Amino acid sequence: MKSLRLTKLFGASLDGIDPFPVSVEINIKRGIPRFTITGLATAAIKESGDRIRIAIENSGFDYSLCNILVHLAPAGRRKEGTYLDLPIATGILALTGQLPEPEILETFLILGELGLDGSILPLKGILPILLASSRSHFAGAIVPWGNKEEASVQDKIPVYAISHLKDLQVLLKGGISKEPKRNVKTSTENYPERIDLYKSQLPALRALQIASAGFHHCLLSGSPGTGKTMLSKLAYSLLPNPDESEAIQLLALRSFEERNQDRSVRRPFRNPHHTATDISLVGGSIHLRMGEVSLASHGILFLDELSEFSSRNLQALREPMEEGKITIARISGSVTYPASFLFLGATNLCPCGYYGSSVRICTCSFTSIRNYQATFSGPFLDRIEIFYHLSLPGNRGEKMISVNLKKIRESIGIAAFLQRQRLFKQTGKLYNGRIRGEEVEAFIPLNETCNDFLMEISVKEKFSIRKLSHARKVARTIADLEGSEGIELKHLEEALVFLNSGWSPENRAVS
Repeated sequence: MKSLRLTKLFGASLDGIDPFPVSVEINIKRGIPRFTITGLATAAIKESGDRIRIAIENSGFDYSLCNILVHLAPAGRRKEGTYLDLPIATGILALTGQLPEPEILETFLILGELGLDGSILPLKGILPILLASSRSHFAGAIVPWGNKEEASVQDKIPVYAISHLKDLQVLLKGGISKEPKRNVKTSTENYPERIDLYKSQLPALRALQIASAGFHHCLLSGSPGTGKTMLSKLAYSLLPNPDESEAIQLLALRSFEERNQDRSVRRPFRNPHHTATDISLVGGSIHLRMGEVSLASHGILFLDELSEFSSRNLQALREPMEEGKITIARISGSVTYPASFLFLGATNLCPCGYYGSSVRICTCSFTSIRNYQATFSGPFLDRIEIFYHLSLPGNRGEKMISVNLKKIRESIGIAAFLQRQRLFKQTGKLYNGRIRGEEVEAFIPLNETCNDFLMEISVKEKFSIRKLSHARKVARTIADLEGSEGIELKHLEEALVFLNSGWSPENRAVS
C-alpha cells in the first residue's frame, strides 16, 4: 500500500439552487477501522461510508480497514445530497495507491453518486453547478455518464463522463476524451397558422402580441364567453423562441427537478388554480422549494379567474413581477430563486360576470362589484403594463375574421431579435419589459414631439413614474414589431390605449 497521507479533492453542493464548491479533505491513518465525516454534513452524506466501502469492493478495488477522516470545507456551511460520493471514493483510492497519477485529480471538479455495484448514478442540478463553477479555473469536471448531455451544453469547463468507478483508471490513463460541446434544443410544436376570431377580439389579440414580444405583464377582463382564457392560452404559441442563454437557464432550472439526458427545452406555461396557496405560488415551506413564479421563468404564469385568487396571493406576486426574482427567507435559511415570467391574467368584473355588458344585464350591486374587485390593490395593478376589456359581440350575426398567426409570430421573432441586439450586451436583459429605472431613459429615448405628448397625458391622467416607464417600454415594443428604429407618435398613442392608470368598475367596464 502506498505511503498514507492527506489529499484534497473538490466537489460541490447546493444551497437551495445556489451551488458552492466543497473541498473534500481525506486523511487515512492506521488504527481502529473507522469512517468519520465532519463539516456540517446531512444524514445522506454521513450515511455514505458503507455505500462507498461496498462500491469500492464491488468494483474490484481494495478497501483499507484504517481510520478514515473526511472533512468537508467550508465547515460552517451545510452540505446535503449525494454529490460528494464520488470525490470521497476517489480520494480513498488515490491515497491507497490504486489510481495512476492521482495528482491530476486535484485540479478536477468531481461529482457523482455511487451505486453499490460501483456505478456512477446521475444527479440533479449538475448543469447549475458547472455554470457556477466556471469561474474557479478547474482543469475539468468528472460527471456521471447519465448527466453528460446537459453538462456539455456549457463550454467553460471541459467535461469527462464516466459510468463506473473503474473508469477513473481509464480516465487517468487518457482513455476517456472530453465531451464535445452540445447545443440546447428548442422543442418545436405544430402551432396553427391561422385562427378565426370575432372583430371584437382582435384588439385583445393585438394586446397579447405586444405582451408576448416584449414580455409585458397583461390583464384581460370581460364577461364570460368573450374569449379571455382562449386568447391567453393562445399567447403561449406566440412567444419568441428562447435564445441560447434563455435555453441554458431553462435547462438548468429543469435540472433541479429531473435527471435525464434530454437537451430539448420549451418555455413553460404554468396555470395554477385559484385555490393555490401563497407558498405554492412564490415558493417556501421548510424545504425552501421553488414556487410557480420560479417554475414559470422565461415563460408564462397565467392566472385565470384572477378575482377568485386571495388578495394575499396577488400581493405576494408584486416583487417577482417587477424584479424577476424572489428571495425566500425562513428560519431554516434563505434562498433566491429566478422568477422572470410573463404574467397573464383573465378576470370578470363582477360576481355574475356581466358588469358593463351590452348583451345581458348585470344583477350585482355596486357594493358586491367593489368587494369583488377589492382583491386587486393599486400596487399590484401598477405592475401590469397592458390592460384590455373584451366585450361580447354586439351583433349575434357578427362574422368571424381569419387571422394569420404565422405572420404575427414572425413579427414577434423580429421584435425579440431587435431587443436582444439593443439590450443584452449592456444590461444582460433580453426584452423591453425587463428593463427598469434609469435603463428606460438610456435605452428608450423619445423625440421631442413624443416626450411632450407623453408629459401632457401623464399630467392629465396623473401617471406614476412607473406608469410613465410602462408607456415608453410598450411603445418601444410596438416600434420593434414594426421594425422601426425610433418611437413614433403612433406607437406611443397605441401604447397609451392599452395602458390604464386605474382599475375600478367605472373605468374598466369600457372596452
